[in-house]
Amino acid sequence: MGDVSRGEDGVLAPRLRLGGVLARGAAYGMGAAVCVIVAVFIIDEHDDRSDLLEATTFLGLLTGTVLLLTGLFLWACSSREILRWRDFSTTRAPNEVVSLAAPALVRVGVFLLAPVPVAFGLGELVASAGEGSWLWGA
Repeated sequence: MGDVSRGEDGVLAPRLRLGGVLARGAAYGMGAAVCVIVAVFIIDEHDDRSDLLEATTFLGLLTGTVLLLTGLFLWACSSREILRWRDFSTTRAPNEVVSLAAPALVRVGVFLLAPVPVAFGLGELVASAGEGSWLWGA
């Protein structure tokens, strides 16, 4: 994490950077993709597997996109004053809370978008599998 100290206004420095927030969200999302893969192979019924993968793809794409775009908009509105949740006590005005919400929304949006290609690809494999194969299910 490097050197982290409190500045004159009591806020942790250095400020959050977009690249770091995106990378952490993607790392969490890859962990979620592993959980989706494990959950798919625990489910035995073919229709249930397909439904789970379709729902994961659709809901992840929809909510992830909305949260990511909202977070990026708030990030742009924050004029480089991006704060960590630990800095909540240093906020003095209601509009400064936007600086707290922006990185959280970006991270959650990327977290939800990361498993989408995995779920979509696995859904296509399950749908095209031959009946009776291990990928088809019971």
